[in-house]
Amino acid sequence: MKRYKKEDPNKLDIGEVFYAKRFGLTVDRRLCKGCDVCKVVCPREAITLKPVAKGPDGKALPPIIDIDENKCDFHAICAAACPFSAIRVTVNGQDKTPAVEKEVYPALLRDIQIDSERCQPDCRICEEKCPLGIVSVRFEPLTASQIKERRKALLPATSARTVLEVKKELCPTCQICQTACPAKVIKVTKFFDGSIRIKQELCPPGCHDCLDVCPVEALHSVEDGKVSVNSMMCIYCGACLNVCPKPEALELKRTSIRHTQVKSGAWNKALEKLTSTTGLDKELAAKRMSKAREAIQNLKSRR
Repeated sequence: MKRYKKEDPNKLDIGEVFYAKRFGLTVDRRLCKGCDVCKVVCPREAITLKPVAKGPDGKALPPIIDIDENKCDFHAICAAACPFSAIRVTVNGQDKTPAVEKEVYPALLRDIQIDSERCQPDCRICEEKCPLGIVSVRFEPLTASQIKERRKALLPATSARTVLEVKKELCPTCQICQTACPAKVIKVTKFFDGSIRIKQELCPPGCHDCLDVCPVEALHSVEDGKVSVNSMMCIYCGACLNVCPKPEALELKRTSIRHTQVKSGAWNKALEKLTSTTGLDKELAAKRMSKAREAIQNLKSRR
């Protein structure tokens, strides 16, 4: 068995090589936003965040993820949990998420619904507003018959069809595109629910570190120079907490997580770490209710 580790400013690669199998884990540091979700859920405590000095412009930079190749078991729990899909695990060169495939850990539900047919002609607002550049708009010419069909369906009159696409695997579900869209053709459901509060009286004078690193522009500066938050946009990733010089000035809580079904109890520990004991209790109660309803339905179907 051989383990290796390679890194540069854009990428971190670690791996484990056996005679018959090769395991690899790659962190795309261009996608990583310095949140601590992967660190929180890692059962092997293999992940750390290294602080980074401020840039030449004086702005704060997110910490850099580091992974101990001697602790990692390549189960891809971190990859499944990453809000930005910055982590990728491979087995013999093929993308794999063993923890999800074995139902040990769930995948985040990225529920993004798009109705491009109702897009306003020549509109690119969602593409322009997306802070991560993962929304794209293109226009395809329509035939005369297609234009006629649009008129019959009372759709916006246009000579070109709008094709709106979102790279769903990279979307942290911030809802900025949904809010910005004038025709309301995009519906995004967050996978993290929670609350965030900035205690402005505790913020150091002139400090904007949290605003500098927020990946989805949920934070903004107000008139008195302090930082305020738009909770509608916040994805509760925790990147702001990791650079705040006074962590007591920021109060962030995750209350629930939308995810695929999972049978293993190992998820419960991760859920409690990501949310709280209350968040875990709520999910367990919901599961019990679901099982009870299923049992009742089974009884009815047998009668």
